[in-house]
Amino acid sequence: MKINEIMTKDVICVKEDTPILEIAEIVSEKKIHGVPVVDENDKVVGIITETDFFTKDSSNMVYMPSMIDFIKKGKMNYPEGEEEKEALGEIIHAKARDIMTPKCETVSPDLEVEDFIKIIKEKSFNSYPVVDENGVLLGIITVADAIKLL
Repeated sequence: MKINEIMTKDVICVKEDTPILEIAEIVSEKKIHGVPVVDENDKVVGIITETDFFTKDSSNMVYMPSMIDFIKKGKMNYPEGEEEKEALGEIIHAKARDIMTPKCETVSPDLEVEDFIKIIKEKSFNSYPVVDENGVLLGIITVADAIKLL
């Protein structure tokens, strides 16, 4: 069985200049693990996964979609210092290109599922954009898709 037989073909993706607020809403609302980032020709240039939304804040982890939602609804106390205000502004105004993992791992639609499982074991990623020979997005496959076959 090949990847193109089990991949999701209707892929939610974003452009490099998509605002992080929009991406956070997509990830939250659609309950997806990641979104490929594509250029104007639908060529995959990166990926944003759930872990890209986590930031280390001295002693705790902050989940950015929740934090962004808090900020947008005015439920969060805004920082007093200039540095904190600037950092918060950078988060709110960030674009996909600012947090994406560039040159992400991709797979071919003709890859055998057994070979995909080997890649999963080696790389430990959850989502893999499926691309043609030119790097154009055709679909996406996740670890969950492969597990369904077992």
